Amino acid sequence: MPEGDTLHNIAKTLRPALEGKVVTRLEFSRLAGDARVLVGTTITTVEAQGKNLLIHFDNGLVLHTHLKMPGAWHLYRPGQQWRRSPSQARVVLEVEDAQAVCYNAPVVRVLRESELRRDRQLAGLGPDLLSENFDAARAIANLRVVEGWPLGVAVMHQAAVAGIGNVYKSELLFLEGLDPFEPVASFDDEVLHAVLARARELMQVNTNHGSDSPFTGRRTTRFEGRSDGTKVWVYGRRGLPCFRCGAAIRMKRQGTALRSTYFCAGCQGISEEKLAVLFAAKS
Repeated sequence: MPEGDTLHNIAKTLRPALEGKVVTRLEFSRLAGDARVLVGTTITTVEAQGKNLLIHFDNGLVLHTHLKMPGAWHLYRPGQQWRRSPSQARVVLEVEDAQAVCYNAPVVRVLRESELRRDRQLAGLGPDLLSENFDAARAIANLRVVEGWPLGVAVMHQAAVAGIGNVYKSELLFLEGLDPFEPVASFDDEVLHAVLARARELMQVNTNHGSDSPFTGRRTTRFEGRSDGTKVWVYGRRGLPCFRCGAAIRMKRQGTALRSTYFCAGCQGISEEKLAVLFAAKS
């Protein structure tokens, strides 16, 4: 699933092409509703909130998309050939000199500005890690609400802090040397603050990193010793040696969604006794 940095990169790329422009054509897939109310309006703002993209129009309406796993936004010049099949398009938004296409997004909605503050999907989001006004104290307070949850589950809880997905979860907990399976209550506020600061640092680097595709970015968390070209420390590396200690990287699924967590037991302080308990049931 695209994480917070990817959505901010999308917004950063779409913003100069769309903001201040009049919508000349807007089509939704059959399931997404009627787009005619937005044709002729002016796009005022394009913004990311966590893993959500919001396009605001001057008539008080907002187009909300959430890409989840399959979705993507592409930007084209007029007449340029699309890189995906038209059958995958959920949104086709045109202005005079650009065409933005959203493919395969499971969530495509039009809301009123006045509805945003009470919308169940958006109003409940925690502080956005990439916001200029990121509120770390509020995010930590939100994590305390779920302090009985394992840390690896809690940091991905979008109602606590918005933007962290599976890749960053595994990477930042490795870099901070923390056990993803310990409850949040085991960590003091200073440790949680360091986790959030590290997540913000990693994401900010990736929102400013050059890229062949501004929509996916070059997600990089490994900034040292990259002679082999590997961009991550642990994510997706189950069974391979840890770059720091040489032990085999492990993977265990966590939470009700059974999201994969990659970790190095030695570097993250997980004992052999605890590993035996964790892997007593097949992962």
